[in-house]
Amino acid sequence: SGINAEYGNYKRVAKGWMDDDEEFYYKLRPMAREKDVGSTAARSTLRRNLQCKPYEWFVDHIAPNLVMEKDLVHYGQMFSGAHDKFCVDHLGNEGKGSGLSIGTYPCHNPNSAIDNQFMMITNDGIFRTIDRCLSVSRDDTLVLGHCYDYNEADYQFKYHPRDGTLVHVKTGKCVDAGAHTMATKLTAVTCNGDDRQKWTFTHNKLV
Repeated sequence: SGINAEYGNYKRVAKGWMDDDEEFYYKLRPMAREKDVGSTAARSTLRRNLQCKPYEWFVDHIAPNLVMEKDLVHYGQMFSGAHDKFCVDHLGNEGKGSGLSIGTYPCHNPNSAIDNQFMMITNDGIFRTIDRCLSVSRDDTLVLGHCYDYNEADYQFKYHPRDGTLVHVKTGKCVDAGAHTMATKLTAVTCNGDDRQKWTFTHNKLV
């Protein structure tokens, strides 16, 4: 099928070009891990012969909207503490432009494609999806924006694993899931200890 072919193509890219972040790709798309794509030796040879730069150089200089696993501290599916089996989801808004919201949606099977629900917090406190970074708008809504033109203060978050809160540093407000399970937007509101402001991630780096 088309989706299987897509996973195969991306897995070849991961094996041939992503260096140490090949494993990171499988955390994003677990279905690709067991897919047989044959030998990628020819791609590796081509890369050596062309003296291509490492994947990290590509991320740093060519595609700054991307991120490497070494730059992350909390990532994977982001589970709501208030709404059982619901996760943060970009609701298909990631590729539609800037200023759109994220929300919550029933958690996808962790062994399937979880692209829409793969959320990340970097070592620098940036809260992001695969291709967009999040800030808080004037009406306290979390909105998606390009990662290469962010204003650092607006995009700074702090996750507290002990109580599960995600705090927007500039405003001191907590990311809140709202009262409804199928939320079409998340907001940052005054921290109050409610379960709607508690979150957990699939992967957490010890710091």
